[in-house]
Amino acid sequence: MAELEGGGPPFAVDRSVDENSNPMLELRGELDMSSADGLRDTVDEIVGSKPQKMVFDLAGLSFMDSSGIAVLVYAANRVGTIELRHVQPIIRRIVEASGLSGILRLDEP
Repeated sequence: MAELEGGGPPFAVDRSVDENSNPMLELRGELDMSSADGLRDTVDEIVGSKPQKMVFDLAGLSFMDSSGIAVLVYAANRVGTIELRHVQPIIRRIVEASGLSGILRLDEP
């Protein structure tokens, strides 16, 4: 994916499974309106197998705007449990302030 001039690191997603064989997406770079549709496509591929839980590892995520939050909510509407791991403080505050911590489980800081 091309990086915008003067922008941050390009967005990337790695697919794997966690220690309990739940699908896990490791997000890196900046998740914004230019990358959210690609992430939504990846989520759609995973939810097709009807997992009970999906994990998002946000350790490498440097930025997320409302379109990124929308993809996480989209995933939560299709999977029993969404767990966010390694959440950066600013993203944690956004999830908590928006009242979404009830559907987007945050790991301990």
